[in-house]
Amino acid sequence: MALQDFLGNTIEIKIIDFLAQNSIFDYNQTEISKCLNISRTSVNQKLPELIFNGIVEIKERRGNSNYYQLSNNEINRKLVGSIMENSSWTARYENDVQEIQKIKADIGESNNLEECECFIDEQKNTNKIPKYASTEGKNIISIQSISA
Repeated sequence: MALQDFLGNTIEIKIIDFLAQNSIFDYNQTEISKCLNISRTSVNQKLPELIFNGIVEIKERRGNSNYYQLSNNEINRKLVGSIMENSSWTARYENDVQEIQKIKADIGESNNLEECECFIDEQKNTNKIPKYASTEGKNIISIQSISA
């Protein structure tokens, strides 16, 4: 199991997953892009954000290329730990796809009556807070204004 399995399939998550699964190695941008089958431009755009947030670090510079690894910090230890914990939790299911389909069936289809317009009305400086009401077993959200 990987982060992508429960957090989505964004480029950032792909990069983090790849570096976490190959943590003893470091990779340049071209290697990351080829291994993940994403454009080098996308890798180049996402790495600065990951570095800024302490997720990825430049491990070394060889020639004109930087080589990247996951940063060795508490954030990444928790991130990798959450992957392993989720893997062991879901390992008890023999067929993940069937379990997910069962959960989807239990949740049911999205209802068009569900609305939420929570926002701050800057002109009146009032908070719009959802007020929940039940009609025919369906939760309907109406908006009630109150002063901030």
